[in-house]
Amino acid sequence: MVMTPVQLTDLIVAVAQEHVDPLTRLTSAVELSGQLDELGDHLIGHFVDEARRSGASWTDIGASIGVTKQAAQKRFVPRESVEPARTPRYTDRAHRVVVLARHHARFSERIGTGHVLLGLLDESGGQAAKTIAHLEASDGTTRMVVLAELRDTGPRPDPQPFSAHCTKALELGVRASLRLGQPFVGTEHLLLGLLAETEGTAAKALAATGVTLEDAESHIVAEFRRAISGVQPPAPRGA
Repeated sequence: MVMTPVQLTDLIVAVAQEHVDPLTRLTSAVELSGQLDELGDHLIGHFVDEARRSGASWTDIGASIGVTKQAAQKRFVPRESVEPARTPRYTDRAHRVVVLARHHARFSERIGTGHVLLGLLDESGGQAAKTIAHLEASDGTTRMVVLAELRDTGPRPDPQPFSAHCTKALELGVRASLRLGQPFVGTEHLLLGLLAETEGTAAKALAATGVTLEDAESHIVAEFRRAISGVQPPAPRGA
């Protein structure tokens, strides 16, 4: 058994140093507990995904986490969802991207990863759109490719679900934020989630225009570091 890298004493000290009032400390502790629960869920989800990629069956995965095959599938297999699990840590831009995705899917049976990608591109001031502009083969090609992939499938049901791939991509966006140790979920994390869900329309469109998960994450991390240091970013690839 691996010893937990986070000790209770460390958490107590962190809360106590940040706040003086006992009730404020209690509120802060509750918030921190919620974040740790989220972190734990995504830690398990990461290794479930890894096990599936290695060929492990749902029966074996269930046995490893102490539940039945059916319970493991219910918890970890992505499904269509009317309102996929998100987090209050979404930035205003990330929330707008979801709204824009609904708009782009107004003639579709479900909201897919391609619609979220269009939302990211529309939110041009966000880091995701800037990252795509920096990495895509030529200006605007990603939008053209994803538009060519999308087809009107109407009529739109009410409520309109997010596709299974889209639900998983949004989950992976939250996981990217946690993995990078950032206290928010921004457009850049949604982009990383789309790229990580390789079977989605968005990931395929991005791959076609030269935007990879590895390059996107490297660029995003570099941009965070530049923002902290005040260094000016380099010109986009096609500039």
